[in-house]
Amino acid sequence: MRSQAAGLALICAASPVPADEAPAVEAITWVVSNTMTVPDGERLRRPAEELTQWLQARLPGVVFKPVVANAERSWALIREQQQACHAGAARTPARERLAYFTNTWLVPPTQLIVRQDRRAALPLDARGAVDLAALLADASLRGVFTRGRSYGAVLDAMLHAPVASAPRQYVAGGDYGSNLLPMLIQNRADYTLDAPNMLVVLATRPAGDFRPDAVAAAEMPLAALPIKGASDPVVSGIACPRTPWGRAAIRLIDAALGTPEGAAMLRDTLRISLPPDVQRAYREAWDAFFKQRARPTSGL
Repeated sequence: MRSQAAGLALICAASPVPADEAPAVEAITWVVSNTMTVPDGERLRRPAEELTQWLQARLPGVVFKPVVANAERSWALIREQQQACHAGAARTPARERLAYFTNTWLVPPTQLIVRQDRRAALPLDARGAVDLAALLADASLRGVFTRGRSYGAVLDAMLHAPVASAPRQYVAGGDYGSNLLPMLIQNRADYTLDAPNMLVVLATRPAGDFRPDAVAAAEMPLAALPIKGASDPVVSGIACPRTPWGRAAIRLIDAALGTPEGAAMLRDTLRISLPPDVQRAYREAWDAFFKQRARPTSGL
């Protein structure tokens, strides 16, 4: 975790931007892809919705217009340089060429979600991590992924490597892929990529909210496994188009979040999304990340 924390200064640094006059930001088409509901004690909470409401309360001069769109559509709006901001996007070099970012969460690394009855067929190393490159070349196992979603720079490179020739399916949805795990349960695919908390969310969701049928945790037919070479957490942030308007919008958002109160809100919404053991494992990295998040990003 110390190496992760030491690298956060580089992760959080803003890209150079032109020093042109900032236009007015009166309204933002606020694109939300992750609409999941998570349990917090006896309450059900929606982290993405809480972020939206928190920002709206602190930026009363800006009208937030929430729109639910999948990753593909979200980034189409950014590429088209619309007056729209993506509320939760993995931060990658390719995306930074299209958008200004301000960081919101340090998310544990993506894992491979697999059907339990296909687990023995996976290529694993001595530590039980999946060799994703080998898996993507295995035509006997069926992968399914969310179209337009980034799983972080390392995994994106594996997915698009020439050797990753096994048949796979890409699907679009209204969010980051809440329909993928039900596809695995229904034996329409063998594996996918997702965050380590998704099995917990799946087991606690009421029928109809996330999946077609209730699945008790003790009967969970899926397993989450680490991926070889992809053990670093992924930085997620808010992205606005790389235009003068987008720069002005991201500076307003960053200034609102860059406070102890903003950092505490972001940490709390991340906390409720992850199992206790994952929270403990990333506590040191989160301490460093949210300490930086408690002040505005330099250079924006």
